[in-house]
Formats: sequence, structure tokens, C-alpha cells
Amino acid sequence: MLLVTLLDGGGFGETLRAFFSSAGGWAAAIGGIGLVVFVHELGHFLVAKRCGVRVEVFSLGFGPRLLGFRRGETDYRLCLVPIGGYVKMAGDAPGDSLQLDGTDLPSKSVGQRFAIFSAGVVMNLIFAVVVLPIVLAIGVQFHSTRIGGVLPGGPAWRAGLERGDEVRAVSGHRVDDFNDVIAEVALSGNDAVEVDVVRAAARTDGRGGAVERVVIQAERDEKMGRFVIGIGPSYAPTLEVEPDGAAARAGIRQDERITRFNGKPISSAEEFDTLRGENRLPSVQLGVTGADGVERLVDVEARPEAHATTRLGVQPYVNVVKALRGEAAHVADFLRPGDVLHALVRVEASGSAGALVQPIRDGEELATALDGTHDTAHRIELERDGATIHVPLPAGVTRALAKDVALVQDPESCVVRIMPGYPADLGGLPDGAEIRTLDNVAVHRWSEIPQRIEKAAPEKDGEPSAHPLQLVAWKDGREIKLNLTPRVEHLPVDLGLLPSLEMVTRSYPALEAARVGLSSAAYMLKNVYLTLKKILVRDVDASNLSGILTIAYVSRSLVDYGLPTLFFFLAVLSLNLAFLNLLPIPVLDGGHLFFLIVEKLKGSPVSERALGISQLIGVVLVLALLLFVTYNDLRRFFL
Repeated sequence: MLLVTLLDGGGFGETLRAFFSSAGGWAAAIGGIGLVVFVHELGHFLVAKRCGVRVEVFSLGFGPRLLGFRRGETDYRLCLVPIGGYVKMAGDAPGDSLQLDGTDLPSKSVGQRFAIFSAGVVMNLIFAVVVLPIVLAIGVQFHSTRIGGVLPGGPAWRAGLERGDEVRAVSGHRVDDFNDVIAEVALSGNDAVEVDVVRAAARTDGRGGAVERVVIQAERDEKMGRFVIGIGPSYAPTLEVEPDGAAARAGIRQDERITRFNGKPISSAEEFDTLRGENRLPSVQLGVTGADGVERLVDVEARPEAHATTRLGVQPYVNVVKALRGEAAHVADFLRPGDVLHALVRVEASGSAGALVQPIRDGEELATALDGTHDTAHRIELERDGATIHVPLPAGVTRALAKDVALVQDPESCVVRIMPGYPADLGGLPDGAEIRTLDNVAVHRWSEIPQRIEKAAPEKDGEPSAHPLQLVAWKDGREIKLNLTPRVEHLPVDLGLLPSLEMVTRSYPALEAARVGLSSAAYMLKNVYLTLKKILVRDVDASNLSGILTIAYVSRSLVDYGLPTLFFFLAVLSLNLAFLNLLPIPVLDGGHLFFLIVEKLKGSPVSERALGISQLIGVVLVLALLLFVTYNDLRRFFL
């Protein structure tokens, strides 16, 4: 089975514990997938019987028979490999011996055979058209189209979109789910994308506020293999409290909101996740606020991560200006894309650089440097076109201007920021030093530094065992040679609190649900076609195709949101199955239909030799495709 739907990859591989949890949930998911396959094969079966064709096997799955029963002439079976199914009809394979009683498939007219082979697709379409209005009338949970994050310097950031803005439509198409936003942008190609949003600052209620149209030029992300605008989904305001997890044992309830992390106020799941990732302490103090609005402090013992991490205690500078927008882009003689920021300095009356006031190593330090009104004696020291210059701060500037400056890491830079208390700090490596070699191996890009550090701690008895690392660095024209031993540690990361994507329930009155359901079916079919077309012209990478593992994972995750949401996805899957089976590939329904058209035009069947060779080629193509999409699935989960 194959899923041609562009999904946000952020949720894959978050935890394998959820993947294997809940036997009941998995039974519902597998049963749902089996239902889609059953509906398809039932179409072939019913029409074949109606046309008087003898059906020898009705199978869900391929490979060895696990169980089943025989009734009349048909063996109804469940097979080992759950990736589809088939109906075996008398005489449908080249070389089958034919009976003279008129019950073989070849004995039927072209019209009857056409009806038999198209019946599976028709049943999948009927399934979707029937299911979609029903579940939309009941209420389906979708991922919110509210923006949870904007990539600094990316297309959406340059266009002025902010976290909390809600996307209503893309390129004139209404979007109900964040994955719809991803798909519409991906299918836009090089075209400018028109995004209708309700601004977070202007919204008065969950769906209120004026709609504003923003034109964004999408950019191709080579890693994802599709066009993007640089936005991420929003997370639910409350965190999921794992039963028997650390937070639950400490007395935190599901209906409570986390408002403080080791004294730092937090207002979103994204902020919590960032602080949790940076945490090094085995015990964390959380501020928890209930429905009464009263905050209480709770100490939670974090569970160390399973795999050890090797750390030297160095981080990259994030101080290269990628893009400017808004006020920052219109301030004359200020910052420019490509500038490398160094520090806020005081400039003496003579014009020479004086004391350093504030280093600028990331966006927060830039905001601090811009905080308040500075007199003309303050400058930002930066590197531009290979020269160090001092740029005056505009009069009346505040830290708010920093949000209009996107800073990124220079991947070619090996200048390090020192983490307090780690080997680099304790060993005397100064902040701002440029690493030249590690263990006598030259490093030229930042990505090479963590790789060399990991190699300094090979595993011994299942655990990394660090040895001293020879380091050569330069700062201010001075060579620094040190022997530093990386620290091997199990970071305490698991607090038993999981961020979950924000969900919204959408439902419609009966007649409106029917209209929306039918239009949704047409929209989904169109997107399957456009996605395959974009893959062929290489606007979308084939790595976005998904197989049975992703289908099973998504199905299982949707069980938790209720049967209407699961059946909505099954309707999507059914439409995918219908479209793909119409492709003119031998062994698929579309291949059979193609040969029937050829037979009708030429007045005689295609030769058994040609049919056999084509079906062999079809089997190879299908198996190759199955292996490819399974590789895609495994890469999503484990890489």
C-alpha cells in the first residue's frame, strides 16, 4: 500500500513507546486499514460473481495463508504480509487452464471484464464519498492551522507572519489541517503563494478576526525535497501527562498548565520543550497552574536518557545576519544580510574602539545590545565584506527591533561559544576561539566538530569511554593547545510530560457536511494527482511517498482522537488506493484496464506472451516501489 500525501514529519519518531502502546488502539488501526483493502477487493468479488466468474481466492494480505475458511468455490483467507489483498479468479493469470463452462474470466466480454477490474476503484470512491459527509457531520479532529513557529529569515518570516497567526487558505483553497498547508505550499512549485491568515494580535476569538492576504515566495528545501515557507505547527497549551511518569508521580494533573521551569516563566509547549532539552539537572522545579489560577511549585525527578551523550561544552555562534524585515530593513546604514555581528562596543572620542559592552553571539544578546536608547558613543562591531567596521545604533532603537533581524549560524565557522562547567570551560578554552584541529585532524566546518568529539569516546562494554582530545585553536592571533577529555553523561530529559500538536474539531450541519465531504474527496484526488505529477517533474522529491509503516503509524495515532477522525483518514487512504490502482501498471487494476482497451481497439486479446512479460515487469516495478516506500518509512522513524 502507498500513501501519496504530504505530511509534516515533525511527529515521526518522537517516541517508539507510543508506537507500540495500546493493543486495542492497534487493533482498531489495523482493522481500519483492512477495511479499506476489504472494500476494494469486495468490489472485484461482487462484480465477478455478478458476471458469473468463478472466484477461487478472496485474500486480505499476501504470502502464506494464516487462517481462513472455504465456502462454495472460494477460499476466504488472511495472509501473512498485510500490505494489500487480491481476488483470484479462474483464468485470470497467463497459463491458467480454462474450463468450458463459461465461468472463466477470459470467457467474459470486454465490457464485463472492464466492470470487474474497475469495481475495486469504484468501491473505494463510494467508500470515501459515503464516509466523508458522515464523519464531518459528527466532527473530525484536525491539526490546527495556527502557526507554532516561524523560521527566522525564511519566506514566511520575511513576509511578516508570526507565531499564533492562523492560516485560513492557501492559493485560494480552504485549509482545515496543518498538513493541508504543507501540501498546498509544496505543490505551488516556484509560484508565489497567497496565504490568507488571521493575525494573532487581531484575533478576538478562536475563529474571529479579519482575514489578511499575504503573498509569500516559497523556497525549495532540499532536505525535505519540497517547497516550504518556513512555518511549523502549533502545540496544545497543556502538556500530556504520561500515566506513571515522573510528573504524574509528583502530583501534576492533566488539566494543569506548566507555567514555570526552574524559575523561568513559560507560556507555551514549545518553550517547555526548549528548556527541557537544555536541562542538565536531575531534579526540576515546575510551576503548575490549575483552573483556579493559583500557581504551585512541584519538584519532579527527571529520568536520564537511555543513551549517553559525549560533550566537550562548545556551541556555535548564531550571529550571521540572514535577512531583515520591517523597521530593521528600512533603517539606513544599519545591518545588512551577510554581516557577522561581534559585539556592542563603546567608541572613544578619537574614533577608536573602546570597551566591549555586550558580546553578540545570538539573537537574545542582539536584543540586549539593542535594548533602550544609546548615544552616539555606542556602535555594533561587525564584519562586513571581510573588514571589521562599527555601525552606529539608530536613535531611539529598542530590543523590539531584534525580532526583525534573522540571525543564523555560519556552517563554515568553527568559532566556539563555551558552556560553563564543561571540559572546554574548565580546561581554559576561551570564548570566541576558533578550533583548527581536533586529534591532529583539521576541521573546516562546524559539523566536523561534534563528529570528532563523538569519536573521542568509543563505546566500551556498551557505554562510551572518553579519552583526552588534542585541540588546537586560535584567538587574537594566539595559538592555543589543550588536551581536553569530553564528558560522557546521561542527560535527564524525561519528565513524563509530552507536548502534543494542537487539535481542533470541525463539524458541519448534515447538508453542509455532504457538500464539504464531496468537495473534500475531489480536492484529495486532485492533490494525489498533482503530487505524483510534481514528483515526476522533480518539484517534490519521491522521499515524500509513504508506505505501510507510515500508514499504520498515522492510523494508530488517529485512533486516540476518535473513530470519526480515524475514518476520515481511511477515506483519504481509500482515495489514494483508488487513484493509484488506476495507474496503467501491469498487475494493477489500471494495467488490466489498459490491456482491455487495447483488446477492444484491435479486436483480439493481447498475446499471452506479451501479457506474461508485462506482468513480470509490473511485479518488479511494484516490488521496487514497495521497497522504496518502506525505506522512506524506516528513514522517517529511525534516522
